[in-house]
Parts: sequence; structure tokens; C-alpha cells
Amino acid sequence: MYEFVFKFLVLCLTQVTALQNHYCQLPCEFFNKTVAHTVCQRENEKCGPDPKCGPDFTILNLTDDDRQYILDIHNYLRNKVAIGHEDRGNQPRASNMQSMKYNKELEFNAQCWANACNGNPLVHDRCRRTAKYRHVGQNLAYLNSTNPKINKIKAIKDLLLLWYDEVTIFNSSWVSDTQNRGPEIVVGHYTQLIWADSTEIGCAMSYYTETISSRIWHQIILVCNYGPGGNYLGRPVYATGKPASKCPEGLTRNPFYRGLCGESVNVKDVANYTFDVFHFE
Repeated sequence: MYEFVFKFLVLCLTQVTALQNHYCQLPCEFFNKTVAHTVCQRENEKCGPDPKCGPDFTILNLTDDDRQYILDIHNYLRNKVAIGHEDRGNQPRASNMQSMKYNKELEFNAQCWANACNGNPLVHDRCRRTAKYRHVGQNLAYLNSTNPKINKIKAIKDLLLLWYDEVTIFNSSWVSDTQNRGPEIVVGHYTQLIWADSTEIGCAMSYYTETISSRIWHQIILVCNYGPGGNYLGRPVYATGKPASKCPEGLTRNPFYRGLCGESVNVKDVANYTFDVFHFE
């Protein structure tokens, strides 16, 4: 009787724990090795600041206006490439590039990693998948300054353009074949930003300070997660040709971004994401 009750309670507790953090049921497989999801790995900190973040750590919460700004920049730049208006590197037009929408679950996972304060050097987390997307891409950037008055919106724009400006060294012939171009040629942020089949994005920011040589440096980290992720080796970044002429089935030309496929969705119309185990303050 007592043995049965004990086993039953253990079973119930195990089930409840699994339900509490469903990300622990979403590991990633890399070369026959299993890697736990970031939200599962950081469960003890409840995805809050890592101890190395220091006492000045702050989550730079994004408003819907901030999110819309991030989304608009992405779609503007994707459209610029798609319609052939990016003349740096003579980039070809895109026939199948989709418009992007905002995803607050991708933002939640990005915030969990931004709160680890891996800004210098930048380090990607290894497992950020969701139930919807097995492969989630990621772009990282940070800025540091001795000036504590950092404008968040300006920081967002500068860091997004930092990724996009890799186009200056992107050879147009590489569009058809994604490859690792070596340590001297960094273009993966640009290719993820314009990857034709990446349709959703969620971003997060954190702030912390570091003291180096008796000077206080103010650090901001930006993490953007993309679903589905891009940068698959051997695959094209996008299909070249007449803009929006090869939209995926069911999608039509965007009425505003004429080079993109699919409708635009305002961030304020995007579903919220709630994770019951813990919440960011």
C-alpha cells in the first residue's frame, strides 16, 4: 500500500515538472548528441540574469512600437533586395522572398538568452527550437559605450544595419549556394536577415555593465531569433527572378512591399505568448 502510494506520487510529480517547463521536452540533436533547450538549461535562473551580468543588469523590454520598428526594418530591407534596389554587390532580385511577421515566443526564447549576458565575445545558444519550428536561426549583436545614455531605438537601428551591411562583401553569385566562406568573410547575419523562407522574427535586448581598466562600459545585447531558420549549407538564400513571381502556394504579392510574398501583420494583432513557469520583470 505505502509502496504503491510512493511510486504514484513520484510519477505525478514527474508529470507536473514536465508540464511546467515544456521546453525540457524540446531538445536538439547535433551529430548524434542531444543538447537541452536554452530555456531548460537556464531553468534554475528562471531565464533571469546570469551571475556574471552584475548588479546593473536590466531587461530592455520592447514595446509594441519597438517590435513594429524591428519588423518594419526587416521587411523594408528584404523588399529592397527583392526588387533589385540593393546595388552594393549588384544583388539579384528575388522571386520568392516572403514578408516577415512578429512572433512573441521567439522573443521569449531570445530574451532568455539575452539575459545570459554573453556579449563580449558574442556566443550563440545551441538549442532554441519551438514546437512550430525545429530549426530557429539567430542573429546576435552588442554595443558598448562609456556613455550611459544609450538611445534604445538608435541602438536597434544601428545593430540591425550592422547585420545588413555585410551585403558590402556578399558576392551576388553566392545567392544560389550558401556556404561557409571562411573566418575572414562574415555574411551569415545578412543572409539570415534576407533568407526567403524565414517568415517570423522575435527579438530581445538586455543591458549590463563591465568595468575594464577602471572604466565602466555600458553594454547592450540584441538577440533576434528567426523561424524557420535559414543559412542551410548548399541551399539558395532566395530564388532569383521577377519579384514575387514565385510566391509559395497560397501567398500573393504584398500590397505594400511589392517585392515580397504574403500579407503584412501589425505587431499589435500578434498573439501574446505566456510561459506559466516564470515571467520576465
